[in-house]
Amino acid sequence: MSLIYFNDTLQLPKPSVITVGSFDGVHLGHQSLLQQVNNYAKQNNCKSVVVTFDPHPQEVLQSNPDFFLINSFEQKMALFEKFGIDVVFVIPFSTIFSQKSALEFFSDYIFSKINVKAIFMGPNHHFGKKREGNADTLIHLCKEKNIEIITAQEFIIDGHEVRSTQIRKYLEQNDWKSAEKIMGHNVYIRSLKH
Repeated sequence: MSLIYFNDTLQLPKPSVITVGSFDGVHLGHQSLLQQVNNYAKQNNCKSVVVTFDPHPQEVLQSNPDFFLINSFEQKMALFEKFGIDVVFVIPFSTIFSQKSALEFFSDYIFSKINVKAIFMGPNHHFGKKREGNADTLIHLCKEKNIEIITAQEFIIDGHEVRSTQIRKYLEQNDWKSAEKIMGHNVYIRSLKH
């Protein structure tokens, strides 16, 4: 797996299928999405690429006082590698970056750098300033560029959607068994938030 940080000279010329997100916890819903990305990449002779952020947007914006990271950045990278991703493309997240519109984000940070053939999106994924963007936002832009957009189905366990916020609730309650059930892997030992 290649780990690449965004910079002005970077180019990923090989056709790529991408997914974008923070992927905190790399839970079963994330894993399902990554598997779909890998399958598409193999079937279409593309690179599988995860576009993610460091630091996590919530660490910068601090809009949720109960937020804490489920995994460290290094742990998340190890999980991406374990699940077969070819390239992780890391965009530094800052308050200035958070003001980019959804279309600015994709035009300036994704399409100008990566030869995107398809984008897989989680069902609740939003991006850009004030989380304004979603799959509908991208349809026109991607149609012009002949890029396929695929929205993954919600991942459900025991009638509940699998979300990172639910994992954090379980961890705060020291309910490791429930957290690990929806993560699909062991909880890393983490330092408690101060």
